[in-house]
Amino acid sequence: MPTLAALAARPTVERYTFPTNPNDPGAVLDRVNATEATQLVRDHLAADPRLRNVTADGYGTVTLWQGDQGIRLTPGRDAQGKRLTERQADDLVAIAHAGLRASLALEPRHGTCIHAGLTRIPPAATERLVDRGWLATAGTDEAAVDLSLMGVVALQWRGLKADGVEPRLWGQSIAEIVVDHFGPEV
Repeated sequence: MPTLAALAARPTVERYTFPTNPNDPGAVLDRVNATEATQLVRDHLAADPRLRNVTADGYGTVTLWQGDQGIRLTPGRDAQGKRLTERQADDLVAIAHAGLRASLALEPRHGTCIHAGLTRIPPAATERLVDRGWLATAGTDEAAVDLSLMGVVALQWRGLKADGVEPRLWGQSIAEIVVDHFGPEV
């Protein structure tokens, strides 16, 4: 069984960088892990926090724009919102509410779990959340835990579907929540 740190380092997001449009021959496709994708979004929004520089589609793909150049981040199959269960969604909400107080904790008799404020997320659930790419963490004991880009997108996707929002409106809502969650504090 891989360690939590190994799961956290596993690439779960496709990063597609293109110079002016997605069909250009200079486009580059590679894979990044959840923490790298999340940091890429944070860095992008720190440089320019305007919503028009972030677009999304209803399937969870987020594109960051800088002029005509774009970086498209697509969730891997396991990170898609349709795979998020109600219990996992509740755990992600607890982590989001805990903010900087959410961290990994090694419990000698049980394994590594997440402490998120007053909430304790058991080791098996912690491992699934990290493995799916929904958390940004180093995966080591006492490491900070935050929702990753794909965690925020999956949670929003699930909420939109549950609320009966028309799928054609999902992309705009996903882009807005990404900017709200990862943009600089005002």
